[in-house]
Amino acid sequence: MSLLEQVTEELAKIELKDDDISEYIAGIIQDDSMEDDEKREVITGFLAEATEKSTENLIDTLLDEWKSLVKKREKEEEEKRSKLLEEAKVREEERRRKVEQEKQEREAQCTSQKQLTKEEKEARELLMREYGYVSEEEGEKDKEKKKEDGDNQQKDRRKGKGSHHQNSSAIGK
Repeated sequence: MSLLEQVTEELAKIELKDDDISEYIAGIIQDDSMEDDEKREVITGFLAEATEKSTENLIDTLLDEWKSLVKKREKEEEEKRSKLLEEAKVREEERRRKVEQEKQEREAQCTSQKQLTKEEKEARELLMREYGYVSEEEGEKDKEKKKEDGDNQQKDRRKGKGSHHQNSSAIGK
């Protein structure tokens, strides 16, 4: 039941059936800028002009019902906020798990692509030899070997030239 309906119902008990009075009193009760004592004073003064009947219990009842209604609304809002926050946390956790799962799947895929079986390694080596592909490590070894071979050939040539000159000199004598 709305506050206006409650005010109208309570005013009917003291034989006041005026929608304007009900709306005015409901507006005062809902006014957050006024304290309850001030609201009570204003409503008491207003109703004293409209009726000779006692309004003290009526005013207390309306103010208490308003407080209950406000607390109920605040509780509902808090529950709604808590529910939304919980739902957001659940969605965030699901998103985080999904991202983590995708990351693990990518890592597993990369790892599986990098790890070759023994047969795959042998086939790879065979193809590399067949097409003359040299890995970097093998390439470095080959360069070192060629350098050593080149140095040895130069040494051999020098030795050969020296022997050749000696042989030519000996032949000419």
